[in-house]
Amino acid sequence: MRSSARRGLVAAPTALALALGGVLLAAGPASAAAPVTITSPAPGSTYDNSAGLPQVVPITGTGLPTTDDLVLTYDIGTATPAQALFSGTTHNDDGSFFVNANFGQLPPGETTVVATVAGADAQSGLADPEVTPLAYTFELAVAPNPAFPFTVTYPGTGTVVDTTTPVFTGTAQPGSTVTVTYSNKNLGNSTAGTGIADLAGNYSIPTTFLDLAPGSLGTGANVTQSGPAAQVGSLGVAFTFATAPVPAITPVVVAAPRQLTVDEATSTGFAITAAGFSPGEEVRTTVFQADGTAIQLVDRELNYYADDDLGGYTDTVVLEAGIVADDYTISLEGVRSGVLLAVTVAVVDEVVLLTPTPVITSPTEGQVVTGGTVTISGTGPVGTGIIVTVADSSFLDGTVTEAPAAGRFYITDLADPILVDAEGNWTVSVSLLPGEYVTQAIAAELNADGSVNEAGAVSNVSNTVTFSLVAAAVAPPVVTPAAPVARPAGLAYTGSEASQGVVGAALLLLVGGGLLVAARRRRALTVDSAE
Repeated sequence: MRSSARRGLVAAPTALALALGGVLLAAGPASAAAPVTITSPAPGSTYDNSAGLPQVVPITGTGLPTTDDLVLTYDIGTATPAQALFSGTTHNDDGSFFVNANFGQLPPGETTVVATVAGADAQSGLADPEVTPLAYTFELAVAPNPAFPFTVTYPGTGTVVDTTTPVFTGTAQPGSTVTVTYSNKNLGNSTAGTGIADLAGNYSIPTTFLDLAPGSLGTGANVTQSGPAAQVGSLGVAFTFATAPVPAITPVVVAAPRQLTVDEATSTGFAITAAGFSPGEEVRTTVFQADGTAIQLVDRELNYYADDDLGGYTDTVVLEAGIVADDYTISLEGVRSGVLLAVTVAVVDEVVLLTPTPVITSPTEGQVVTGGTVTISGTGPVGTGIIVTVADSSFLDGTVTEAPAAGRFYITDLADPILVDAEGNWTVSVSLLPGEYVTQAIAAELNADGSVNEAGAVSNVSNTVTFSLVAAAVAPPVVTPAAPVARPAGLAYTGSEASQGVVGAALLLLVGGGLLVAARRRRALTVDSAE
């Protein structure tokens, strides 16, 4: 890549004098002068400068007096050659020397170095007459200043990109490969797009940034060119997106189930599912009691991490032995993102579920009973007490919230429940005013005195039976069950009337003395009725 003008310039005596900065003219006539020998890069050879700084070339040779520094100038296409050396020369014991030369002023695209080497006294800087100036030419593998400078014209630094798929444009060595990469959600690098520079040195590369973390607006990209005859280079471009290429995920955490017994909470634990963390980040779990005190967890590894895709997180949280029934808060914190999520769970005491579930066999569904008394019979767990509720359907389903009228409601007294005999049968007679009624029953564990154990085991609620009561003569105004002498099954029970703020028959049945099967601090376990 030489021009005739450049060759003529170097051959002229005036150019040689200028190349040596005038030191040869000032040194006077030379005698017995000898040239130095350049061993690398060898004259006429090609030096591979594609790695590192392409303008810097290490020069080695022999024949330079140890009191001299090498003088090296090179043609840059102007009237004045450029100096290539900016530091002293290193002399070795074997007579060789070494110095780094800088050819950064070569014209764009130029790979041919046309130089002159000589020697100058290291102390005075005067030309050494003992060293004959030597013409020296070699080739570089890549031009220190490319004919097609590597640039990025879009997006520019500081740009807010209004599309999630920007097209990168710029210039590069024709035929070179241009690659756009960016920092991804996993703290690694992803490729946004790749293209080839055309014959004019232009490139246009469509890109996608789908490996950014959900909700991230990005920080920019690195653009690199590579390939045959291309100077390897990388340019960083800092920009952001107006809209996140990957939509943000709303942080959420779910515990399943939300309620466990003490035994379950300290053995199988709560299954936790969460979303919204930074992909791959560490997630720290802390469990707090209702008073804010942190408690220990069981079988925890050193670190737990969100998944590498969308920042989802799953875990099983097992509480330490010795905890008590209470509400607990499970807190999850993303170490890198700062996302903080929490879910409240309940740890409850156990309650035994009596079986079999009571069944009302009489009256039957839709039966019309004549008179002022209805006999309600059924089956249930042997040795338990039955609590029966009879009311208008509006009280049972909660439609009506005021207290029912006298004679239109019945619930068994917890101090005097209906006994289930050895055959598993029970019965009770209830006096009511004429009307439409619904009845249900529940079995409960008894105390030694025959009353309901309000903290004991209960059954599920029986089937629901709807019946009608039609007056035979005069309907009784109040409940008048037969007064029992003993407590065998089959006799009437006085029960309890809803004379105070009753919301509904079902509420009276279940709220009484801890009989709510789904009570907050209880959990059902099956117990055989034969026990």
